[in-house]
Amino acid sequence: MPKSKRAQRVTISKSSKKLKANRGLELKQELVKKIRTRLDECSHLFVVRLYNERTDKLQTVRAHFPRSESSYFFFGKNRVMQLALGRTPATEYLPSLAKISPYLVGKMGLMLTNRSPQEVLEYFNKLEMEDYARAGNRVKETVIIDEGPLDGFQHTMEPLLRSLGLATTLKKGIIHLIKPFTICKKGDTLTPEQAKLLKLFQHPLAQFKIKVKLHWDKKTEHVQVFDLQESDEEDNNDEQQEIDDDNDEEMVEQDDEDN
Repeated sequence: MPKSKRAQRVTISKSSKKLKANRGLELKQELVKKIRTRLDECSHLFVVRLYNERTDKLQTVRAHFPRSESSYFFFGKNRVMQLALGRTPATEYLPSLAKISPYLVGKMGLMLTNRSPQEVLEYFNKLEMEDYARAGNRVKETVIIDEGPLDGFQHTMEPLLRSLGLATTLKKGIIHLIKPFTICKKGDTLTPEQAKLLKLFQHPLAQFKIKVKLHWDKKTEHVQVFDLQESDEEDNNDEQQEIDDDNDEEMVEQDDEDN
């Protein structure tokens, strides 16, 4: 039976990709506008550096600096945040903001607030929260599990532990480790299995913290830069590649000029 000419397949993948690209562009333009709106409202801008960022920990920080008290955080693509501030004196949104853009490299974010600089700096200087290291993190210490009974583990977890490389056996319903097991050594870059074991055995080797890299004062137009003195391990753990579409950036800039 011949095929009906009406029954034709229509490929919509190209259309979907175009819609997705347009949506991404809209989000970038929206971020630029939001940052500039808060720049109009707030008297201080801080560039902050994130270490081992976690969503729940960030929520704690946001709760300490609520929006209701005119404090706002932005963690987006660095190039888009640079665009919002301005990359050159000719394109900067407010005086001296172009001096900030070169520092938006790596895991950086913006904090806009009316809180005093002393209060903000004191809070972040004290902020440190323990957490579990993730796969890809470089650890600073060796963790060894001694042989013998493993307290806190139900017998049903024995197959899981064996699958993660531990030599285990069941004795009267209690999991026993037959020989010592090294989860990780100092300097190791964690595998997913190692990261899972560290969490199972409750060894938090990462620290969530936020440090202030730069402060801008709207009133004085002064920019103060702070030395973070980062270690090699922190650089490795928080290495980030910026992947922005140059065409999208040109379209964002064009949209700003039109407005």
